[in-house]
Amino acid sequence: MMDIKQILLSDASTDAKLSALAILLDKKLPKLETHVQEVQKLQGPQGEKGDKGDQGSQGERGADGINGKDGVDGKDGSDGKDGEDGVSIVSTKIDFDGSLIVTFSDGKVINVGDVVGEKGERGPQGAAGVSGVNGEAFANLDGGAPNSVYGGTTPIDAGGI
Repeated sequence: MMDIKQILLSDASTDAKLSALAILLDKKLPKLETHVQEVQKLQGPQGEKGDKGDQGSQGERGADGINGKDGVDGKDGSDGKDGEDGVSIVSTKIDFDGSLIVTFSDGKVINVGDVVGEKGERGPQGAAGVSGVNGEAFANLDGGAPNSVYGGTTPIDAGGI
């Protein structure tokens, strides 16, 4: 299977590269989600129970307040000014060394660390693929019709995969 670096450096069209990256990300995402869930479960051992402290003394009772009259409702205030735009994730990618790189809408880019685990066992044989137009392979990401919104008949250079 090609890795991200090989896909990005290939001579394929941008659409073909995007299709290949989407397929690769689809395969890597479950492993990343599992890794994140495992990290969230990490917790140290329970500490020993401490000694019970002494009970504090009773405080003095305060005087009851006087019930006041309800005041007249005030006028509605003017609308506040609009808040600043938020920051969102623009793109993510797995770098050449297996690190997840996240790019935000404000231009900030962070490397959140290694997200690629060890190579797993070989999976079962997949179903036969759909024949392409004029003998060319095509990316069909939604499993539907060749002319789907996901690319359908976009030819790709599989590079001997």
